[in-house]
Amino acid sequence: MFSRVIRRRYVVLYSFAIAFFISPSILSANNLSPARSIEVAVVAGEKLPALIGKQYENYSVMVSDGDVLSPIPYQFDERNEGGFLYAPGGSLELVGTEYVFDQEDELAFMLKDAGLKASPELLASVPGKIVAELEVELGDHLRYAYLIEGNDQRSEKHYTHYDREAGLIKTSAYSLQVDPNNLLYWQDFIYEGFAEKRSLLDTMKLRVNGKLGFIKATIHNKLIPNKVVAVKNGPVRTIIEMDASIGLLGINIIQAGASVTITENSTQFPVFVSIPKAAAALSYLDIEVSLDFDNLGKARYRTALGPKEPVVQGGGGADPKDLKIDLENNWLSLSSKRNWDIIAFFNRNKAVTLTLEALYKDTGLDGEIDKPERVKGSYPQAGYIIKDIPTGISSTIGIDLYYHKDFWQGNNVEFAAEEIRNPANVNVSSL
Repeated sequence: MFSRVIRRRYVVLYSFAIAFFISPSILSANNLSPARSIEVAVVAGEKLPALIGKQYENYSVMVSDGDVLSPIPYQFDERNEGGFLYAPGGSLELVGTEYVFDQEDELAFMLKDAGLKASPELLASVPGKIVAELEVELGDHLRYAYLIEGNDQRSEKHYTHYDREAGLIKTSAYSLQVDPNNLLYWQDFIYEGFAEKRSLLDTMKLRVNGKLGFIKATIHNKLIPNKVVAVKNGPVRTIIEMDASIGLLGINIIQAGASVTITENSTQFPVFVSIPKAAAALSYLDIEVSLDFDNLGKARYRTALGPKEPVVQGGGGADPKDLKIDLENNWLSLSSKRNWDIIAFFNRNKAVTLTLEALYKDTGLDGEIDKPERVKGSYPQAGYIIKDIPTGISSTIGIDLYYHKDFWQGNNVEFAAEEIRNPANVNVSSL
């Protein structure tokens, strides 16, 4: 009897010890979901009233591991008159004062870099004034970062960079080669951790299709005039401002400005488009945007409205004709099954109504060759078809791409999509 009591107490103590050491408060990147592990935590200017009107340069963001406070990469970002993140020297004017924190501005850092709650003693030991405690809500646990004024400690780590001359986007997770003279022409995409040391991507395809009377015409991204006008390389986000114009059948149908945002595991491409009433002369106008992948045999593919069973590259899964999305339920996701998954979202100004369809082409399923391309065939090709585009409007539309080695945990990509759509809440407390 006595031995059974001892064993029972030992089991209880052992279980408690295990629970403590794997507790969510013992922080590591491993206890974050895929979506949270790539997320950029953003604090809006209105949550930091103590910074309004102050210069950026005198601040540090630091986190605790329980014993010391250490700096992490962060940046302050401003907005332009189009509502996009601002790159100095861009064609869209800055809202507010440059290099001064305004209500429209943001503080950004990687959520995975946040740490433990710091003790008052630890905070008191750090040079400078603690302006705010940033508490990130993660469901089963909390993470913390501290904004400090008058502290010159800075992290030397940079998650992103764009080499404008070489046309190379480089992050700590992926690289994307673009044409230095054409940001819309994507070439090699290489992901750290992918099972093979090669490009996953053949190219990105952007097509604008129109018809005037009996005449049909198509212009694709290699022929669309565009120009990078400004770049901001921050440690957390790189911002690339681009201007473009599209003419078809003698009609200037689109004037566009994009503010591409690069993070460690995303490529976000919001575009401000102006479509004149003259474009109404076209009997139809649609846009196709897709990624043509290279040799992703047996990759699985799903869309927001089903089917639940994935389409499998080369056959064996659901019928591609059953793939469905709409404006409100628009994510697309592909899993390579080789340590790389992607989720795409379509974004728009809610006041604009149009029709959205899922595009899927697979040469392995007897699909036709689909030029222009660098590698013959689509293995597979996936993206969006945008139809019923209204004329005489100015609006924001765009596509955001997110990457991770395993968004499809348990074939439950819905969970990752939901978390990306709903970023973690950051509470701000003055100290």
